[in-house]
Amino acid sequence: MFTVGLLAEAACALGCLIVVITWVRDRSTKSYSWWVIGFLLSALGVILAAQRHALPQLSELGIPGFFALFGVSAFWCGLRVFEQRPLPRLALLPPLLWALGLPLAYQSYALRQVDFNVAIGTATLLVGIDLWRSSFREFSTRLCIATICLFETVVSYSQAVVLVAMRDQIGQGPLRGWLTFAPFQSAVAMVAIVVLGILMIGERSQRRLRELAMSDQLTGALNRRGFFESSAAKFTNRSATSGEIAVALFDIDHFKAINDRYGHPGGDKVIAEFAQRVARAIRPTDIFGRIGGEEFALLLPDTTINEARLLVDRVRAAFAETPVLFDKTEIAATVSAGISIANTQEANLDQLISGADSALYAAKRAGRNRTSILRAVALHDREPPMSVRSSS
Repeated sequence: MFTVGLLAEAACALGCLIVVITWVRDRSTKSYSWWVIGFLLSALGVILAAQRHALPQLSELGIPGFFALFGVSAFWCGLRVFEQRPLPRLALLPPLLWALGLPLAYQSYALRQVDFNVAIGTATLLVGIDLWRSSFREFSTRLCIATICLFETVVSYSQAVVLVAMRDQIGQGPLRGWLTFAPFQSAVAMVAIVVLGILMIGERSQRRLRELAMSDQLTGALNRRGFFESSAAKFTNRSATSGEIAVALFDIDHFKAINDRYGHPGGDKVIAEFAQRVARAIRPTDIFGRIGGEEFALLLPDTTINEARLLVDRVRAAFAETPVLFDKTEIAATVSAGISIANTQEANLDQLISGADSALYAAKRAGRNRTSILRAVALHDREPPMSVRSSS
């Protein structure tokens, strides 16, 4: 049991050290504080449990068990915060089970072990199910942690059943022989979870870097790279039952004049405000990005030509009717738009972008602050006809 305790303490110390170092480098992630608390509580529980003979009253009152179980609850809260989900309502259930069982098991070492196995098994069951539900569709570190937690549950519950059956032979302990498998396995699982947790933090960092590389700092929308990569993925995953797909290009009218009159901060405010208004108007499945200085692109999957025109016209008209407030000054700005639409199965992203660009220039030539539409034809037609419809 000394080796088991030492292994668990080492895992807690390693995990706590890594999380603290990561926390120092990234103070914005609140989950790290939960994990530090979890490691500290778990380590304190292991240390106190190892002092059972020196501090018998603490063991009889279940203090080491409370520290360990509250540590697991803190881990679970940290995982929820890490995934930007609300704290779990059942986080305090395992310590509560431990507390309710202690009066019944107070005089028996074996029954206290049964109570703790039930409580810790319930804790790992709750964490495992929660992680499994949020990650079962793909292989990930979270799925590995979920699997380890669920295996821990099986081991803990099985150990509880065995301890009930052998409580007379065990007496006042300690556990010996093969009965130490469950604690040893738990210590090994803790080491594995620490390693997987490090990988999960690394995945999160890589995802953040990718998001930064794919997003526009001024508007929060996708940048040119992000828009084209996301749109290409949408085309790759298109289904045979999809209808039509449209691309709309927007260009803020007379933007150089806005910059000259209000300065670059004023121009930036107009760009950011337009992006926010579009983001509020589109569907979750639509893809929107800033692909140039004052030029934006919008991909509208599973849409009709009328739906695309109505959306674009609504955004364009609202932008023209509501001035942008900048430094107590109202900036009147308008935007021109071009739409290209084609059947999803025949569509090509480059062709749609080219068609929308042609329609946009047609809207500019027609007087600006209007929408022009070009219906793209099948891929075997080299040059789509310029049958442009405009609405102002």
